[in-house]
Amino acid sequence: MTDLEEPYALTATEALRRVEAGSLSAVEWVVSCQERIRQREPEIQAWANLNRRVVDETEARSRQGQKPSIPVGVKDIIDVCGLPTMMGTDFHDPTPVTREGGSVAIMREAGCAIMGKTVTTELGHRHPGPTRNPRDTRHTPGGSSSGSAAAVADLMVPLCLGTQTSASVIRPAAYCGVIGYKPTYNDFDKSGILANAPSMDTLGILARSVDDVGLLRQILLEGPAEEIRKADLSGLVFGLLSGPPWETADPETRDLIERFMGELAANGARLVDVRLDREIPRLSELHRLISGYEFRRSIAFERIHHLDRLSSVLREGRLADGHQVDNREYQSAIQEVTALRMQLAQTFAEVDILVSPSAAGPAPATLETTGEPTFSSAWTLAGNPAITLPLFSAAGSGLPIGCQFIAGFANDDLLLAASKWVMDVFGSG
Repeated sequence: MTDLEEPYALTATEALRRVEAGSLSAVEWVVSCQERIRQREPEIQAWANLNRRVVDETEARSRQGQKPSIPVGVKDIIDVCGLPTMMGTDFHDPTPVTREGGSVAIMREAGCAIMGKTVTTELGHRHPGPTRNPRDTRHTPGGSSSGSAAAVADLMVPLCLGTQTSASVIRPAAYCGVIGYKPTYNDFDKSGILANAPSMDTLGILARSVDDVGLLRQILLEGPAEEIRKADLSGLVFGLLSGPPWETADPETRDLIERFMGELAANGARLVDVRLDREIPRLSELHRLISGYEFRRSIAFERIHHLDRLSSVLREGRLADGHQVDNREYQSAIQEVTALRMQLAQTFAEVDILVSPSAAGPAPATLETTGEPTFSSAWTLAGNPAITLPLFSAAGSGLPIGCQFIAGFANDDLLLAASKWVMDVFGSG
């Protein structure tokens, strides 16, 4: 068998169709993913902890006639029963937890097989873990959902959970060449997840197909299974976000996106140029202030009891930002964000999808940093749904370059419908 014929290489929706047709069993699917992890993990190092009982759990479900098990990975700042939550540190209690996050409990009930915990950066911040980018192991996989992005990109599992406070789903997905989806703020439950900045923390999905994103989205929302219907481009308005931080993207990235916009127009979409020259820079600055203030409180235990074991990246980054803000400034910043969200809503009354780079370019050739959140932090604070699609490759290296779509608040269905059309026409998944 070639890789593409192996069960581990299937998307979740493809594999489920085979399970339902009787040509693949849930146990075979899970075992295939487990074997792929065994073969590739020494090189990629995507996993913080593996569930050694996953095959037994899947066999038990099958004997009981329950829903087919879907192999998934879970970022290691999210509690999973029977596994420790180390959060990218070496000092947290390695005892397996006995209560898991609401999202994990919901997935397990719906038939997901939890393959294990994927590597995160330190406390979900910026200090890298051991994970390598499967597209080129000399390059960063991004952060902080590095293990989740790498595991999906390397065909270890079809789906993973990540989280985003700045760009921690969008950027690693773009760097590793997979789809990363950040839903509208608070769409998915966040209990049992290490808080970074609760005003913007968002659970997200990493996948290799838009249909798989839709599948796991409906599971997490505890809603009925619904097929994503492709959008009719002739009825959509796409806006190129040409103001800041557009000019900080690599020339190749800008050129690829501009040409892509032309192809959208050739397929019936209406294009407009959008500049949010005041809103985006201000949201980015407010993101720094608010996230620093909230993060300092969220990890009070670690900074009080383990400060000397925290990286200088964390101490001198978001923690240092938090020391600069008092409660009066914080509350003023929160009020300003509310006003800016209302202004953005006016933009989305005229534009269906904003188009932006997911990152400045392909993954940098380093394992010492995880890249910059420049193209996502404002939208994470604003709460809008966003997705990165693996549409482009760098001419010299062949490394992936992502394209980010942003939709109006609570307009996730339109975002996924447009993304499905684009991936069917321009993508590979």
